[in-house]
Amino acid sequence: MESQWTRRQFLKTTAAAVVLGTAERATAAAASSLPKRRLGKTGEMVSCIGFGSGTRFCSIENEDAAQALLERAFASGINYFDTASSYTRRPIERLSEKRLGEFIKPRRKEIFLATKIDPRDRDGALRSVETSLKFLQTDYVDLIQIHSLSNLDDLERIASASGVLAAIRELKEQKVARFIGITGHNDGAAMAEALRRYDFDVVLMSLNAAQSANPVAQRKMAPIPAFESAALPVALQKNIGILSMKVMGQGMLVGSGAGRASPAELLQFNLSQPVASVIIGCEQLAPLEQNIQAAMNFTPMGESGKQKLQEKVAPSRSAWENFLRTHEDTIPV
Repeated sequence: MESQWTRRQFLKTTAAAVVLGTAERATAAAASSLPKRRLGKTGEMVSCIGFGSGTRFCSIENEDAAQALLERAFASGINYFDTASSYTRRPIERLSEKRLGEFIKPRRKEIFLATKIDPRDRDGALRSVETSLKFLQTDYVDLIQIHSLSNLDDLERIASASGVLAAIRELKEQKVARFIGITGHNDGAAMAEALRRYDFDVVLMSLNAAQSANPVAQRKMAPIPAFESAALPVALQKNIGILSMKVMGQGMLVGSGAGRASPAELLQFNLSQPVASVIIGCEQLAPLEQNIQAAMNFTPMGESGKQKLQEKVAPSRSAWENFLRTHEDTIPV
């Protein structure tokens, strides 16, 4: 009997140890995972930084290296992955969507997948989404976005009877897309109007310390309406999920010289805005690790801290706004 009792005790003790060890590992994993924030009225919880798979990601030539970057992002707790039909490296077709499709297939339910479409007409948009689904190896996306709103004339094309807005509404009704959204980095006023008029669930907008609401004296050109002052209040009023991009200003704001700041400072500025996730692109593990660490160590930046950073990068503001006036791309950086 004693040996049986001892065996039973051993089994119980072993089982308890396994459960305890599993719980400890789960607790440690949760503690080391990126914080999540609510994506507005969607109710979805997304990582506070998202993986942008645009130009930088597509510049990676080695497929194993590209997949390793995705793996590390996912392991850190990043669950928001951003792509678009136009993100590629010629002559390869839809390289970003292709890579993400291979990556997400075994873990589809764990990932919030967002893609974007460029055509402004309904039929072209529907064809584009059909192709996207094939490359992404899925039958639905969590978020489909109208790509890169440029101005009010563009908004009229988007919202016409045969425009792309009609297409994404159909896709949502058919459950091909769980949510619909719009992106832009050129004109905060046009974006504000789009959000006021139409029923978007999510908006992805350009936000950084240089593209602020603060006026700059003696401008040679009229300032671009800032998303922070024009579109952000509308999104908050309507409980639209808010995502930000261009945090580093296409690299124009990063460095140690005049008008420059560290990536950690720039990320802290964005995370201190009422955004659910900051979408950042990268092509190497080192900057990804730095961004992850900065997000893990995040503390809100007060108004005085924001103002100081805006003043610090002010010498780069004109160059950044000039860039935006002609920029047609669409890639989160």
